[in-house]
Amino acid sequence: MPKTIRRSPLVAGVIALLVAVGVGVTACGGDDDSADLPAGVVARVGDANVTQEQLDAAISQTTAEAKSQGQTVPTEGSDGYDQVQQQALQSLVQQRIVGFEARECGNSCEVTDEQIDEDLARIIETNFNGKQKEFNDFLKDRGITQADARDIVKNGLQQQKLFNHVTRGVRFTEADAKAYYDEHPDEFKVAAGRTASHILVATEAEADRIRAEVTPENFAELARENSTDTASAKQGGSLGQIQKGQLVPEFEKVAFALKDGEISQPVKTQFGWHIITVDVTPARTTSFAEAKDQIIQTQLSQKRQTEFTTWSEGVLKDWEERTVYADADLKPPATTQAAEGAATAP
Repeated sequence: MPKTIRRSPLVAGVIALLVAVGVGVTACGGDDDSADLPAGVVARVGDANVTQEQLDAAISQTTAEAKSQGQTVPTEGSDGYDQVQQQALQSLVQQRIVGFEARECGNSCEVTDEQIDEDLARIIETNFNGKQKEFNDFLKDRGITQADARDIVKNGLQQQKLFNHVTRGVRFTEADAKAYYDEHPDEFKVAAGRTASHILVATEAEADRIRAEVTPENFAELARENSTDTASAKQGGSLGQIQKGQLVPEFEKVAFALKDGEISQPVKTQFGWHIITVDVTPARTTSFAEAKDQIIQTQLSQKRQTEFTTWSEGVLKDWEERTVYADADLKPPATTQAAEGAATAP
């Protein structure tokens, strides 16, 4: 679905599934444009049916979610509705594929009722202030039953377990990290930085008085006690990192001329009189020891994602011949890219 429609954890759960790993999704279905399926069945995945009632419910849930975000979804008979149907149906198809693959995976991908309960409790705590009534109202507004919610959570947990199972052998070692560090030196260069702090007062006399007693050690204390810039005063006068072009010229000229830890003489600007100090951080290169853990974490995550993407492509391809549609118009295009902005596997 369009990335402008922000989905709730539950509504997103239906859509995410295998398509959510960010892979290209090849249309499921045999060569026939349509298949003879029982009345009320819009698709069959293996031996699992997807009914018109289930499809209508999925579209209603998507529409309700969009409405809650102040957005709209094309209605039946309008331009774009065919795409809404196709995407909703593909989500249901992929939900069933995940279920089949999780069963094929075996014990390591089994999801228990206790795990579903725990994840629902986490969702309620995180997204609904820990209040069951808020969660129930959310479901009711979107036409999602409690059973639907449990199925959605179960399918999401199955996807996570499939991801862990498929990528269990993927490694990115310290030696791999060192090779990456050596091959990407620009990624570990840290530009020079300059942090400014100031004490702002109304008169030159007051500025001269404070300048006479201020030191690097008591600068923050005097800023909190005297500065009329109340926002920065609470932070000991800190203005954070500064860049040229951000400040009034009189202040900027002095702030960029000061050496690390140096305190200026009073400076007049349109805001009053400033006493300025800076903390200068020179340009440097992050050492391998500092960068190692982050490199391993990031590159291992990417490597696992690539492994899962490759597996997912093969799975979806394998299910093409085992998925049929009652109506050719409900089949997705021959190649459909995963929704932009979709969540990735954990």
